[in-house]
Amino acid sequence: MKNLSILTILFLFTQCEPVPTQSISVEKKMIFDNYDYESIIGATQLLPAENGQIAFLENPVVELGDNQALNLQFDLMTTKFEYLAAKIYHCNKDWTKSLLRDMEFLGEINTFRITEYDFSLNTNPSYINYRFEVPKPTLSGNYILSIYRRGNPSDILFNRKFLVVKNQSVIEQQVRVSTTVSKRDENQQIDFNVNYGNIQANNPTQDISIVLLQNHRWQDARHNLKPSLIRPNDNYMEFRLLTLENNFPGWNEFRFFDMRTLSVTGRNVRDISTTPNGKIQVKLALDQKREIVYTQNLRDVNGNFIIQNNDPGDVSLNADYAHVNFYLRSEEFNGKVYVIGRFNNWVLGDENIMRYDKLNEIYHTSILLKQGYYDYHYLVDAVDTPPYVLERSHFQTENDYEIFVYYRKPGNVNDEIIGYKRFNSRAN
Repeated sequence: MKNLSILTILFLFTQCEPVPTQSISVEKKMIFDNYDYESIIGATQLLPAENGQIAFLENPVVELGDNQALNLQFDLMTTKFEYLAAKIYHCNKDWTKSLLRDMEFLGEINTFRITEYDFSLNTNPSYINYRFEVPKPTLSGNYILSIYRRGNPSDILFNRKFLVVKNQSVIEQQVRVSTTVSKRDENQQIDFNVNYGNIQANNPTQDISIVLLQNHRWQDARHNLKPSLIRPNDNYMEFRLLTLENNFPGWNEFRFFDMRTLSVTGRNVRDISTTPNGKIQVKLALDQKREIVYTQNLRDVNGNFIIQNNDPGDVSLNADYAHVNFYLRSEEFNGKVYVIGRFNNWVLGDENIMRYDKLNEIYHTSILLKQGYYDYHYLVDAVDTPPYVLERSHFQTENDYEIFVYYRKPGNVNDEIIGYKRFNSRAN
């Protein structure tokens, strides 16, 4: 009778939630970066939220101890439901895994089930939309959120970076024309100073380090900047460098297209059609190589994208995916040409590389994207060719910047973020 009761309890427990299939044969190398392991990963957004309101144009950065949480929302381009889970990794300032144990940066067991999901409605292709509120770590620093199939932590679907900051520093900055004469027309220079308050820094140049980002693009981050002035008694460091270490090419204002509705053509959309098998094809207006003269455009969102549906229905479940066709008239380069933006984490990959049509002298590619508003640039990956050659680069361009101040306390094995500031190149 006792054994029967135990079996009954076990039966009822397993009926609450089926046990996910174990896929122990699947093992993927852990990559501490924004990375998709499978082609079924659709639109993915990791954004701050407060009182249920998502900040769509913010970065995945939250302050330790405040009310903001990080909200993850993503689609899997499949009709097969997956039992998924999340795990958080603490990283050093260079995005290598730190030596901290889970209990040292989390107040709970580091395995989180993802239980909120819905199937898309009347869309082609079909997809499943998942939602998850990320538990907040108890330490500041760099983190990786890893989403995997719930039977096997090695069967990873994708990873995303996020940062927790503890603002103990005062940062003052200025965006100016480059002090290097040959780069004055195209570069933006970030001069700044940091007062790190009551932080104990016996050797500030070793204990404290800086990372600069333009438009939250980690591939082009500036690391290991050396201060031009230190006043240890005042806990003050100044970075007014005469080299290019704190310079970024301004690039150009972003190109953009509006695909928030598929009923009519939006801005920079030339044609919308549906194939016999129900797939939506969107053709963008033909892009041209940009001229040397700067033309102001304040309609961009600095490389970001917004998932939005102006057609009837819910954006998460009724928004369609379309094969977006990019066309660029240009001479052929002895290298590779890519479409880049936040929508693909600025990655140079097979999904966004462009092919050249010699007959029509046009680069072309097609990318599957969810309804919304998208910024993009064309990047050239070639020897002795600036990556921005198709866009040009101007010091007048409006860009977003971030300064992260990292600190490793003597004797510790982890890097904290003791200062953070986000600012715009036009707001000096």
